[in-house]
Amino acid sequence: MNIKTITCHNVYNYGASLQAYALQHYLVEQNHQVEIINFRPWFLQTRYNFFFIQPASRFYKLTSKIPALRYVFGPIANRHKFKTYGRKSRFDRFTSDFMNLTGTFYETSDQLRKNPPKADVYIAGSDQIWNTDMRNGHEPAFYADFGSKETLRVAYAASFGIENLPEEYRKFVHDEVVNINAVSVREQSGLKTLKELGINDAVQVVDPVFLLEKDEWEQLAIKAHKYKEFTKNEYILVYDFIRDERIAKLATELKKQTNYPIVSVNDFRETKYADYNINNAGPLEFINLISNSAYVLANSFHGTAFAIIFNKQFYSFSLETQRTSSRMRDLLVQHGLECRFNAKQVIDDDIDFKKVNGIKETLVRDSKEWINSALRISNKTI
Repeated sequence: MNIKTITCHNVYNYGASLQAYALQHYLVEQNHQVEIINFRPWFLQTRYNFFFIQPASRFYKLTSKIPALRYVFGPIANRHKFKTYGRKSRFDRFTSDFMNLTGTFYETSDQLRKNPPKADVYIAGSDQIWNTDMRNGHEPAFYADFGSKETLRVAYAASFGIENLPEEYRKFVHDEVVNINAVSVREQSGLKTLKELGINDAVQVVDPVFLLEKDEWEQLAIKAHKYKEFTKNEYILVYDFIRDERIAKLATELKKQTNYPIVSVNDFRETKYADYNINNAGPLEFINLISNSAYVLANSFHGTAFAIIFNKQFYSFSLETQRTSSRMRDLLVQHGLECRFNAKQVIDDDIDFKKVNGIKETLVRDSKEWINSALRISNKTI
């Protein structure tokens, strides 16, 4: 079948890139023709836009009055981004090498409605495409609201990211989701949200990264840049983008117990307590660093997901500055790993991955059956 997917595929975020690739890869393995719709509204283009001025910047008022000054003050306001340009390059290379994008680039939902790509099926998802705390959740395009009414629409592992949908967005979300032929969400909290909207036929499935086997990810990670400063299976990997004191405390405690160095994967800033700071990792390096670590500490959904996939001893933490922590909690509850959420000290017992893998295999099997069934139904309809 000719399938077009739509998600947050190119936003310089590890999880976003890897889940977009994973869904594409799985569908291709099922002999479908797959393209990711190259949809990037302006708010998903700011990460490495050196002329974009954040509203919080001291230059914002001035550049709002005189837009041309963005080209003077933008590089000053964004100077911290220059030191991680190697990170951007590796993300761009990953997108170029591993993502099959539509030839047409879209910046607005209206552009997609006026000139939609032809397909047998549109698949919306995964990632936080329906999070109304972000601009993602306001975009009709992320609900596959474009193209012919005859084209089948499927949502795969779409995430609201938050537990409670604000009242002002409930009608909009309801009216968009009811037009999707088969709906699945990533979190249990997403099912609850849909039921509150009167949508009762949705199911819960795993994030696309789980659709690939561990060895498939390891084969992909072979292509990553290798960091030779530390030894395989003898370091503590930290992925913390809000500088969480709980992670710092636990990582330091683990270092004392194991004598393993702390390796921090960063965006723009560095982690002061880490022995090694990595500011130039792309998606391949991210999965390679997790697969070769001894411990993983993260406040990231996909950091946690890959720790499970690679059977790493890990600790997952809520994002105290955001409302998106239900994502990690739901993932851990699914796998019987609640004790690894917001741990206050090092846990003596290792994770029993024989049990966890058994749960994961069942969840993955059910998810594959669901999406394959949704596509078979669509195929019969076509």
